[in-house]
Amino acid sequence: MWVLEKFCRSVPTTAKYQWLKQVDGIGNLHPKRSEYNQKHWDQVWEWYDAYKSGAIPFLEYRIQIREKELEEDEDNLRFNKAQVEKFGKNRTQIKLIKSYEEKIPLRKTEIAKLKAELESLKAKEMQKQQEIKPDLTLENENLRLKKEILEMELKLKEANRER
Repeated sequence: MWVLEKFCRSVPTTAKYQWLKQVDGIGNLHPKRSEYNQKHWDQVWEWYDAYKSGAIPFLEYRIQIREKELEEDEDNLRFNKAQVEKFGKNRTQIKLIKSYEEKIPLRKTEIAKLKAELESLKAKEMQKQQEIKPDLTLENENLRLKKEILEMELKLKEANRER
């Protein structure tokens, strides 16, 4: 996270920060790749913003991302299976199919874990709110009953005046 805070919203490049050349031996931070890296950098910033906004929105955002990735994996699996049926067996596509078949259950379990964690956090948050605020339902019920009593008294007074 300190990396994000150090470099802000723009992708760090070796042209601007010379000392990154020693860290980046492959050349991923070369200025020519900054346009490609910018979309990943923006996604990281979205995650960071969601994380800073609180745990519950961050978990909701992570679940949303994981579900989107799961849909993409399922689409890719269907596409590759259709390609195998259409053109015959291909070693790379068979390996891709196996990898997607392994990834999909893992993603589903991860989504289930994240949802369970989210539910527990929401329950804790509700419990905290109930501890902080007194039980307003009883107060509302008391106010409603008092209002009904006053209305009944008012009706009785009007009925007595008419007599």
